[in-house]
Amino acid sequence: MAQMNLGNPYFMLGLNEDAIACYRKAMEVFTPTAFPVECLKTGEMLGNRAFVAGDWQLAIEGYGIAIEAVETSRTWATSEFRRQEILSEAIDIYANIVQACINNKQLDKAVEYVERSRSKRLVDLMASNDLYSGSEIPAEIQEYLQDFEHLQQQIDKERGRNQPSNDIDNSKLDNSRAALAAYNPRIDSLEVEKLQIWEQLRRLDPVLAGQIRVNPLKFPSIQQLIDKPTTAIISFYTTVSDTFIFVVRQNEITLQTCADLGFETLHGWIFQNWLGQYVEDNNSWQEQFVGMLTELAKQLNLNDLILWHLEGISELIIVPHFALHQIPFAALPIGDNRYLGDKFLIRYAPSCQVLEFCQQRPSPGNNLKCGTIEDATGDLPCASFEGEQLAVLYSIPDNRRLKGSRQATVSNYRELAQTVQILHSSHHAQSRLDNPLESTLILGDGCITLGQLMTPAWRLPQLSDVFLSCCETGLGLTEITGDILTFSTAFLSAGARSVISTLWAVDDLATALFSIFYYQEWQQGKNRPEAMRQAQVKLRSLAGNTLAASYKPQLTELLKQKREETHTLRKISEAERKACSSGSSEYQQWDEEYKKYDKIGKQIYLCRENLDKFCQESKPFSHPFYWAAFTCTGIR
Repeated sequence: MAQMNLGNPYFMLGLNEDAIACYRKAMEVFTPTAFPVECLKTGEMLGNRAFVAGDWQLAIEGYGIAIEAVETSRTWATSEFRRQEILSEAIDIYANIVQACINNKQLDKAVEYVERSRSKRLVDLMASNDLYSGSEIPAEIQEYLQDFEHLQQQIDKERGRNQPSNDIDNSKLDNSRAALAAYNPRIDSLEVEKLQIWEQLRRLDPVLAGQIRVNPLKFPSIQQLIDKPTTAIISFYTTVSDTFIFVVRQNEITLQTCADLGFETLHGWIFQNWLGQYVEDNNSWQEQFVGMLTELAKQLNLNDLILWHLEGISELIIVPHFALHQIPFAALPIGDNRYLGDKFLIRYAPSCQVLEFCQQRPSPGNNLKCGTIEDATGDLPCASFEGEQLAVLYSIPDNRRLKGSRQATVSNYRELAQTVQILHSSHHAQSRLDNPLESTLILGDGCITLGQLMTPAWRLPQLSDVFLSCCETGLGLTEITGDILTFSTAFLSAGARSVISTLWAVDDLATALFSIFYYQEWQQGKNRPEAMRQAQVKLRSLAGNTLAASYKPQLTELLKQKREETHTLRKISEAERKACSSGSSEYQQWDEEYKKYDKIGKQIYLCRENLDKFCQESKPFSHPFYWAAFTCTGIR
């Protein structure tokens, strides 16, 4: 301690060599494993002094030792939330060492430290969940899982009892848009209980318990993720002052710096303009959609990036940072009425280490079983059309199709997910921006939360591909540590190798068509990013008269059947309601049924109106709102 304290006045007096000698003597005792807290402090002091003096190699040495101490402390913490706290408290040290490596022209080291700072929570989850894939879940964990499921059932019942009536217009209760709070105080209380159980589950996790340690990737391992000379990893990283865009190829690394595009300037702008408008005023957000993405492309100097760094590249693996996870990169304009997705195939990864997990998982082989979950709440008629088309395309038998509220239940969903290699989910979902673990997939008899998917109860080692044809399944607020918790990352954690998800609340018909186009292209042998791009191009260029000729007859017939079924069920519920005494529990039950079918009837009518409108337009889905929400995360 005396040596550490003595180093400070030596530096202040300009006696740099004496100061460095003191810090190094201190760190002979204050090692990352013996005294990690004191080591962190001493290493950071050495790094800060060297950084100010412009001695980049020394700064890297000091910060590097400090980061070893941070990561040691983190591995010793048995609470997941404490682990996140330790990392977030030290996030500036990672930013400083990245800057020092760049200044010292060690771009490979800079990328290594960028990777070490991001998505560590998700990496821990993937590492531990893969351990459970072929073994029994311990009894203690089973007990916690049962408590967790029981609380979720209570939340589902509470939501069912408090569904808003059709004449209430309350955006907070709109399950097609991101929510900022729990449904009501009772549910909020139950969510707190669930969080406590989640914390206990994580304490028993083999990674958190210290039984295994996930080592960070070295730069050669990052480059090995690139299997083609025409593929590049684009890794974004923002510090207080600048945004760095690292371009990693098989045998080369380059850097584009967006000077003065610091954290507040870039990410503050995205939160306020992009996400803020989406949540508060969706119509305004759609009107300014292209303008905002054009502005962002300018801020990131996208055309310079293409010109100077991406010659000969045809595929991008994009690793976003912080708020950039919310941006549809395929729809960023690059001039001449073209988008980034027109020039490059695009897929995403939360981090390079997450991508490595996906690539190392075994291939499911050729005899793939496909299963679908279709229109779980009965009010998305185009989802039923989507399911019918996919069933024909992939010869999916009825026992692997969960149709409507009676079949698309939570238990059936889990059973299907455990038996198929390709899972297509087409129903309602909702992101919870205030509490990502409570984001929900909305099914016929309740919900599956993101937190549930990330427990050992949802180990899906045989699952290869997931297509989440639902709203907001890729939308989430990123933590300062770079962790992004969405249904996309949850399914990767559970065992999937590739997940297609959405960044906002999508249009029912456009989503159905996009899904059909994607699977048509994928079945013809195109890889996932190629099938994505072709589906986007097909949807953008689809003419209204082609929609009317090729798809309207089938859709119209389906809507007619749905309308007749709904009308019959509404009449039955109305008659049963009349037979009950007003105010009785039976009356309330049939009244809810009547309102449900009345709402579905209105939804079918609206769907028919939209179909007629789209058929009359030249290119009804040309706006990026319709085609750019879909992102492909994971393997090619």
